[in-house]
Amino acid sequence: ATRAHSKQDNGDVFDGQSYQIAYNKYLTQTLTRFGLAAYRYSSQDYRTFNDHVWANNKNNYRRDKNDVYDIADYYQNDFGRKNTFSANVSQSLPEGWGAVSLSALWRDYWGRSGTSKDYQISYSNTFQKINYTLSASQTYDEDHNEDKRFNLFISIPFDWGDGITTPRRHLNVSNSTTFDDDGFTSNNIGLTGTAGSRDQFNYGVNVSHQRHDSETTAGTNLTWNTPVATLNGSYSQSSNYTQTGGSISGGVVAWSGGLNLSSRLSDTFAIMQAPGLEGAYVNGQKYRTTNKKGTVVYDNLTPYRENHLMLDVSQSSSETELRGNRKVAAPYRGAVVLVNFDTDQRKPWFIKAQRPDGSPLIFGYDVVDHHGHNVGIVGQGSQLFIRTNDIPPEVSVPVDKEQGLSCSITFGKTVDESKVYICR
Repeated sequence: ATRAHSKQDNGDVFDGQSYQIAYNKYLTQTLTRFGLAAYRYSSQDYRTFNDHVWANNKNNYRRDKNDVYDIADYYQNDFGRKNTFSANVSQSLPEGWGAVSLSALWRDYWGRSGTSKDYQISYSNTFQKINYTLSASQTYDEDHNEDKRFNLFISIPFDWGDGITTPRRHLNVSNSTTFDDDGFTSNNIGLTGTAGSRDQFNYGVNVSHQRHDSETTAGTNLTWNTPVATLNGSYSQSSNYTQTGGSISGGVVAWSGGLNLSSRLSDTFAIMQAPGLEGAYVNGQKYRTTNKKGTVVYDNLTPYRENHLMLDVSQSSSETELRGNRKVAAPYRGAVVLVNFDTDQRKPWFIKAQRPDGSPLIFGYDVVDHHGHNVGIVGQGSQLFIRTNDIPPEVSVPVDKEQGLSCSITFGKTVDESKVYICR
């Protein structure tokens, strides 16, 4: 249930309630997904946030006299909703045959007779790497006026780079063509891709053409994803207008561990904490990294499902060691989940060492300090990897475990990692 209160700039006040019942089901045996939803609006004064904004600004909307539809039509005619019922079903076909979906929407209004109806059927499949969708829709308004639309959508992905020696890049080219009873209606071709050392930039270019006014519009957009905010910019131009836009969005999370900024927030999210680990990224999103304290907010959680959370340290310069990089969370809707990762914040040392005769130390043997505590291991090339809070005065490495023999290395106040130490 939702209660809405809208006070317009002219002093008009609108109050209303809406009630929703929804049911969704996925049948794993047949790969069928279906959903039903019913809405009841208690009065014609119910307003959504978009309704409120449009009503306050409707006099500022400008439209060309030849335009057959724009946002003003929707908000002018969709006020006063009374009942809404929607149904949808999607079916995955045998491998290689794609998927088909059906949807229907019925709606009536306070103070107006008749019912508006929308129906749509679509078929999707993939050939090689080319994705395509064929769809048909039929709409009836309250006066039984009919509108039919047919659409063909094609998407072609391009990938290059191995992700090791060169960055992996993705580019997608798509085209959407719509027809009605009179033939060609519109066409839109677009190009989208990613860029940046951490895939932090998303860009797009599109060109569209409309039949009814023979107008061609071109535009471009750029999104910059940072760990603390998302910045968007766009520009479009046609023979009738030029439009420039920009936005900054993000979220602030206050919790017992402090204050964290996020590039975006949802109603269900996780606070991931890996103490001291800076620069690790989450679930392949290289731009979403842990801060100096080792904390990051991750919003892309699905309620009531197992969500796998992974930290990747491949691009982190932090000296903190991550002990286990995977966690699983199954949150309720609206939950804020604290996910803790174990880390070792002791300082790492890489020390070259050998026996007095020049022979290497044995690979894989433990390194212990003067208290007998394990502080490291012998790595390849007789290199010791040690983690300690302070420089130990002495460390020992086994030489012959069967005879209980070991050798020791003594350090001064500093450790020279370019020096070869002798284990005596």
